[in-house]
Amino acid sequence: MGAHDGSDRAGFGCAMCCAEDAAVAQAHHRSRDGVRLERTIRDDSHFIVSVQRCGLCSQAFVSVFTEYIDWVASQDAQYRTVLPITDAEAEDLVAGRLSPHRAGALGRDRRHLRSDWPSDAEKPSVYWDSGVFEVREGH
Repeated sequence: MGAHDGSDRAGFGCAMCCAEDAAVAQAHHRSRDGVRLERTIRDDSHFIVSVQRCGLCSQAFVSVFTEYIDWVASQDAQYRTVLPITDAEAEDLVAGRLSPHRAGALGRDRRHLRSDWPSDAEKPSVYWDSGVFEVREGH
């Protein structure tokens, strides 16, 4: 799984929610008027899966957040993957026809926005990636 250069939105999203620059896309996803929560699928203390939508273009996304407790240094590792999905896939996630644990398989042919913040890092790395990603619950 290598970093994707982000130059091809493959028909998903707009120039903000799927911006070529991963940092620009992440800023839009985090902004008040950017990408909004549509439905929480799973909300555990260390594992959150939700369907979100861009406020500009209505593109749907599945967001998968996982946190791993660092019992030694108290620097919990945090990982977030945001994948553009079709409206039908969003409906399947919301209705329970698609398990949140299978969301990574949707990314097989799509780029997805990643934010990786391991315990030993000063700040998260934000980048576009491609290929299937693993969906695991944190602890």
